[in-house]
Amino acid sequence: MSIVSGPFTIMDYEKDCFRIKVSGQLTGAEAALLRMEVAESACNGYDVIYLDAKEVTEMDLSGINEVINSHYTLDKASKKLIFLYKKDSPVESWVATTALDKFVATAIVPAS
Repeated sequence: MSIVSGPFTIMDYEKDCFRIKVSGQLTGAEAALLRMEVAESACNGYDVIYLDAKEVTEMDLSGINEVINSHYTLDKASKKLIFLYKKDSPVESWVATTALDKFVATAIVPAS
């Protein structure tokens, strides 16, 4: 797994947002890295944090639990998490299994 993070601009939003981009595997072994990155982003000056999982190729229960933990960590810091993933991906099946989209804001991009 690799994590790249930094600010970005959304055309219709007046403030910059922050993105944590995860690629490769998001499983139990990598969950601690994501947890550290989210904890750091909870302290930055951005109100909206995107967790970009479009390039995640493998996910397990620990990975989706870490996304849920990220939501609660950022919520306690008065930050909004938006979970971004690709349609027809391993991430989408975990979102459906856990009903994550019922309590975490999500954004879905097309498969291709």
